Amino acid sequence: MAKNTRPLSGASQRKYFRDLFRSDAGVAPDAAERLSEICATEIAQIRVRLPQAVRKPAKPAVAAAVQTVKVAAAVSDAPQPAAGGFDPHGFSLIVTFRKGGKDALIAKLDEVGDVERLREIAKAQHVSLDAGLTDRADILVAMVEGTERRIAHRQAAAS
Repeated sequence: MAKNTRPLSGASQRKYFRDLFRSDAGVAPDAAERLSEICATEIAQIRVRLPQAVRKPAKPAVAAAVQTVKVAAAVSDAPQPAAGGFDPHGFSLIVTFRKGGKDALIAKLDEVGDVERLREIAKAQHVSLDAGLTDRADILVAMVEGTERRIAHRQAAAS
């Protein structure tokens, strides 16, 4: 029998709360951020029904405003997104690769755009990149290959 729910905790739970509150047009951006932080701090783990609904912010301006809100470090010990609202854990390289393959991962990474942000994602998700790589296309290929290596190492460790 397939599982009908999925447990969330840590960064994935924080992202779930953030996306949930941002998707409601009746919740102000600062209130959505505050609510997601309170829930993430107070609730250790949640279970959500599968499949999770795809949520989009009501307005792009609301999403942009929420991205710029900085959360005080005292609120949580969890890592906060870097300045400018960029979150190197916004999506998982491994999950994207496993669910959609190389093409899906390259497409997702291509959306990021900035080479420095690609490097931040690689560092945060433990995918090694050669420091000498400067071409964006080479970095994308190296990140896909690094993700493949991480998956192979995980499978080897599990056997």
